[in-house]
Amino acid sequence: MNKTSINIWSWTGAVMLALSLVALWVWPKFVGVSIHPIFGWAELQTGATWLEPGGRYAFGILAAILAILLVIPKTRISAAWAALGVSLAVVGLHLTPWLGWNIPNYGPLMAAIAEGKTVAEIQAMGLKGDRGAHLTLAIINASLAAITLASGKLTTGAKVERARPMHLSGA
Repeated sequence: MNKTSINIWSWTGAVMLALSLVALWVWPKFVGVSIHPIFGWAELQTGATWLEPGGRYAFGILAAILAILLVIPKTRISAAWAALGVSLAVVGLHLTPWLGWNIPNYGPLMAAIAEGKTVAEIQAMGLKGDRGAHLTLAIINASLAAITLASGKLTTGAKVERARPMHLSGA
């Protein structure tokens, strides 16, 4: 693989990851909801009262910073490492009972949280869940970070050999 195609992979992975971070982890944390369903649900499950809205805003700001750093060539690799770490942490959280892999249906969940219902009351409502959609999105972000890291490593580690002139020796 030549250096140009490796560089295209690095840029493509970084831009796709930055767009994914903005679309999935930045924008929804600040726009359109008074109670974010994932952070509200996690707060209700854990009792960590700082998660909604404080944790949501902090997470959104972190994701925004990473998205910006991903498109700057000098900070791309560091940002990709950080995005990989954050993505894997999110995957881990979705595999715990505190968040779970199947987040209940947003509309009814947000209404129930706003009404002050308990976890048991919400679970008794039998809400359909996202069937692991958020878990899958975190895995996709981790994969995009890995692509960015792998291609960045190839770009920085690839040695471009210069063609040597051919010497014809006369006999």
